[in-house]
Formats: sequence, structure tokens, C-alpha cells
Amino acid sequence: MKRIWYFIQKLYFIIPAILFIMLTAGGFIANCFYSNTFLLDNRPLIQKPDKMTLHFAQDYERYYNDTFAGRKKLVKRYAKLKYKLGLDNGYMIYGQNGWAFYDSSKIPDGYTLIDYYGEVVYTPQELQQIAEGMVAAKEFYAKRGIDYIVVMVPNKESMYSEFMPPRMQEARVSERSRADRAIEYVQQNTDVMVINWRGVLTQAKKETNIPLYFKKDSHWNNLGVYIAYEELARVLQTKGYDLDVPVFERSFIKGVVPVHSDLSAGDDQDLEYIISYKQEQKPLNIENKDNGFFQIWENPTAPIQKRILLIRDSMGLGLMQLMKKDFSYGVYAHNKWNTRKGLKQLIDEYKPDLVIDELSERYFGRFLRYKELYAE
Repeated sequence: MKRIWYFIQKLYFIIPAILFIMLTAGGFIANCFYSNTFLLDNRPLIQKPDKMTLHFAQDYERYYNDTFAGRKKLVKRYAKLKYKLGLDNGYMIYGQNGWAFYDSSKIPDGYTLIDYYGEVVYTPQELQQIAEGMVAAKEFYAKRGIDYIVVMVPNKESMYSEFMPPRMQEARVSERSRADRAIEYVQQNTDVMVINWRGVLTQAKKETNIPLYFKKDSHWNNLGVYIAYEELARVLQTKGYDLDVPVFERSFIKGVVPVHSDLSAGDDQDLEYIISYKQEQKPLNIENKDNGFFQIWENPTAPIQKRILLIRDSMGLGLMQLMKKDFSYGVYAHNKWNTRKGLKQLIDEYKPDLVIDELSERYFGRFLRYKELYAE
């Protein structure tokens, strides 16, 4: 009897100790065999620091937070629980009628809410800095015989503001964001070709009465991409690119398919439109590395026998699916390549005829560093 009681006492102390070790060290042990390779916001994983610096501990913590085993499942389950309770989950804003929105500043991944409220604007000095940076980029590429164009995808929060929480709608100061004002300034004061897709998307939203963005995902859908691509084609035609993109008709929609949501809201699914576009074109993916963040597509029978370089964020993935059918050779590189060294490598190696600098509205502040980035 004493032995049994002694054994029970040992279990009483050992089991909590084992559970505590599993909770605190389980992730580290699991990472020896498996780690996260997927992020909800479609950005590259934080790399493991390989140099001992004063910030090594902070850098390693950021790396571990991105890659610990089971991260994706834990984040999604936590998000679904908060969604059912009607609570924001730390990066997803619970909107109306089943819509969800991205509070990117908490990731951090841009500033969707600052753009949405419209209260913060760029100063006159910052506007001039942005304009000079874009001019520096245009001149940098022009010296190398390369055309340059900037395209901006508006944030979902402003495109579908009617589904934002009422408290946020009431706090909104202006429908014009700081990026809208900056693009207008650049268009009025420089000859840089800049497209703000807000206008055509807003018009298409009224005319089609079909969502151009996912309800539960932070991105636009294939219909939104196609509408934007139409305007890009019209602009590029003025530069001599014979890019023929038919005006959208409902008959172009050949079906819908369920897709996963990056915001992990509710049942974790959205509906994506299948749009027919030049199905006879069969481009070849000749290079795909870094988990898809760098791709090269070749299409010898494409209508435009030109080389294109698309510097993109996650919104650019949809554009890539159309561009690879129109251009004979395309390099599609994530914004992580948008450094002096990275751009020089891409240009020297692939020699593009056209560079398209695509970004979501929430990243527009990156142009503040372009004057330095492209200084020669």
C-alpha cells in the first residue's frame, strides 16, 4: 500500500513537471524535425540570424515567432475562436455581413488603418521626397533603356468601407488617403507614369455589383485583378506595348472555386472567380525558388516579345497570372529584392525592357527612400 501511495505522490509531482516542460520546450524540440514554412500575410519567413550582434536575441525571437512548429494551426484556431465571439483577433478586424479586414500595423505589415482614416497625410517635404524618389527611379531605368511604371492597389478597407465596423466608419476623416494625395502630387509635378487603381476599381464595383476583393481575405480577387489589368493595358499602349486586354464581360467568368483566407476568419474559405483569359497561351515556369517569391516565366508565342520585371508584393501574384500570358519573358520578384544590390542583380542578369513597380497602398511609404535607393 505504501508503495502505491509513494508512486501516486511521484506522479503528482512528475506529471505537472512533464507538462510544463512540454509547454515551454516542446516547440524547440519539435522544430528539430518540423518548422513553419507558411505565413498568413504572404511575405518571406524571417531568416535565422547567423551573426552574433547586439540585437541577436531580438532577431532570434522574431525568427522563432515566424517558424515555430504548429504556428499556422495555432494562429488559425485562435482566429476562428475570436471570430465566433465577434472579437478582433490581433490582425483581423471583424466587419459587417461576414466581411473581415486587415489591421496590418499589429503584424507589422504596413498601416491599413492609418490609410483608412485619412487623417494622417504626407508633409509637403515628404511629398517632394516621394516625387524626387520616383523621378530618380525613372531616370535610373531610362539610362539603361528600360521603361518604368508604378502601380498601386488600394487597400480593401477603403474599397469596402461600408462593411467596416460602424465605430471605424464614424472615425474616418477623409476618403482620400495619404497615398491618393501623394500620387496626385507626383502626377501633377513629374512625368513618372503612376497608376492609382482606385478609380477603375470603384467604377467597376458599381457597374458589376460583384465583389472585387475577398470577403475574408486581405487581397483582391481575380475579377479585381482583371479590371486593373485592363487599365494597365491602356496605359502601356501609349508606350508602344500592344497589350490587348478585352473589356470585362460577365461571360468571362467561367466558375467559382473555394480558396483559403489569409485572415483565418470563420470557416476559413472565400470564393475565387475563374476568369477566361488567353487560354491558348501556355507559358512555362522555368524558375521557381524561395517558396514562390522569385519566379521566371517564359512564353515564346506571347503577343509581346518583350522582357518584363515585376517587383511585387502579394497583390502582384494575380497580375503575374495574366502577364505571363502576354510577355515572352517575365521575372516576378518579391519586394524583398527591392534593394540596391537586388535590383542591380536583376537588371544586369535579366535585362528587362519594362519594370513595373507594384505595391499595395499600405506600403506606399517605401517611396520615401527611393531617392537614396536610386541615387547614382
